[in-house]
Amino acid sequence: MTSAVLSVNVAVCLARCHFVVPRSILPLLVSLCVLFGGATAFAQSSGKPRATKVAVAEVTTETIADFSELQGRLVAGATESVTAVTSAEIEILDLQLGDVVSKGQNIAKQDPAKLVLNRVVLQAQLTETNLKHDDMAAEIEIESALLQIAEQRTVLLERKAARAEDLAANNALPIDAAETALGNSLAAHENLLAQKSGLARKKAQLAVADVTKNRLRAQIKQLDKDIDATTLRARTNGQIIYLFDDKRGFAREGDVIARILDPTIFEVEVEVPVNQLAFLQNVKTINARTLDGYQLDLAVRVILPVQNTRTATRIVRFQMDAPPAEAMLANNAVVTVQTPITSPAPVIIVPKDAVIPVAGGHIVYLAVDGRAKRQPIKLGAAVASGFIVRSGLSAGAVVVTRGNEQLSDGKTIEYGGEKGESAPKVDG
Repeated sequence: MTSAVLSVNVAVCLARCHFVVPRSILPLLVSLCVLFGGATAFAQSSGKPRATKVAVAEVTTETIADFSELQGRLVAGATESVTAVTSAEIEILDLQLGDVVSKGQNIAKQDPAKLVLNRVVLQAQLTETNLKHDDMAAEIEIESALLQIAEQRTVLLERKAARAEDLAANNALPIDAAETALGNSLAAHENLLAQKSGLARKKAQLAVADVTKNRLRAQIKQLDKDIDATTLRARTNGQIIYLFDDKRGFAREGDVIARILDPTIFEVEVEVPVNQLAFLQNVKTINARTLDGYQLDLAVRVILPVQNTRTATRIVRFQMDAPPAEAMLANNAVVTVQTPITSPAPVIIVPKDAVIPVAGGHIVYLAVDGRAKRQPIKLGAAVASGFIVRSGLSAGAVVVTRGNEQLSDGKTIEYGGEKGESAPKVDG
């Protein structure tokens, strides 16, 4: 393009815009147009495309176990059921489903009238038993005194019978009199035995009365506890996940009035294939994540010795180590658990920012001699430093991690350093 043509074009443009230019600066405007047009023409004639600035990183190797992702669920570790202690009317206190309660907080109140009546009956029986006990104790005291007298009388009659026998042997006393003395002694022995038997029987009755008193006291004590328990209380801290339907109603003994779940204690339950259990026992920590993206650190607590014959899996329970405070955990919530499927071995890791999802899989862009090279890859599980690469890359390859969204195969790229000046190795 000549300067004359540029001058004409500038003049035409200024005329169309109705812009009046003083004659003194018109040559200057024409010169600027000529310079700009020349630079543009030079850039267009050179044919060299502008390079895209990108950031790159090197593909590394780490010694870890390969993982598969299994779906598990959260299981509440501590759940309490608040049950009715008697069959009676009940009133739910000022609580609603979902409220957070603390240990010892009142949940509901049952009518204790039936229990109070039972306590009155037992107290009357205890009073009656106490009276009988005191009466037996007095009789035993009297019987004991009479027994001592009977023992002394028996000893005296034994002596008389012995003297009468000696006198009769010497013909100093008729035989009839000696026999009478002996009969009196035997009757005294018989009476003494009867008194001892009666005293033993009264002492046994006194012991039974003691047992009855203790039983009645225990029943009264238990009724006192039951009466106090008609005010139903929470025994743990937690959140109410079930509440009795009626604000005021009737509940039978053992009916569940409320269920309280501790939202801070959860375990993760997963059905793990049997052929992966050996690898699972060799690791200390398992990574998992919730559907809303929170990361969880798990440790195997127990492998239940029950196998599902249809799926060839066993239930594994994982303990949870300090879940994030902002994570909203819930019973039966879905958790994705990364379980090992191999022993620890060297694996290729590609940075997460280098991976681009496409139809049918994933790709990365390699930095080779200042140009971007499209490379399909097959990914494994995600790890902290990136993704495990099953095929498509080798260790040491340089991949584009920033600016790769607008790249195409063969496009010129520009990045700092000297990575990728030579073509990296790429596996099949």
